[in-house]
Amino acid sequence: MLNFKDQLAKDVQNVFMNPLEFAEMHEVTTATPNRGVLKRMLPMIIEKFTLDGKPVQHADGVSVHNVVVHISPDVLAYTPRVDQAFVLDGATYDVKGISNDTGIFKIVLQANGAG
Repeated sequence: MLNFKDQLAKDVQNVFMNPLEFAEMHEVTTATPNRGVLKRMLPMIIEKFTLDGKPVQHADGVSVHNVVVHISPDVLAYTPRVDQAFVLDGATYDVKGISNDTGIFKIVLQANGAG
């Protein structure tokens, strides 16, 4: 029988980060000296906010300036740094904060030029 911590980690991967349950697939673009530009579709949960902090209702053509990404560190395969560029679905954001909460990265992003 799994202890609580192990069961929680299992649930995070099998339920919350599962694209058939809660997560959605989004494209993350990274550039490395060895591999060049790499585009990958990864499962994650995204929260979007306007500059005044109100959640954005998903609609085409809506300008979103702030994004919180919840993603498994194993899937992302690297740890972003504050002030590093992060390319999500073709849009470039700056990393404003990152934490690892119960086995999930919480990455706070802000669009370039947004105040």
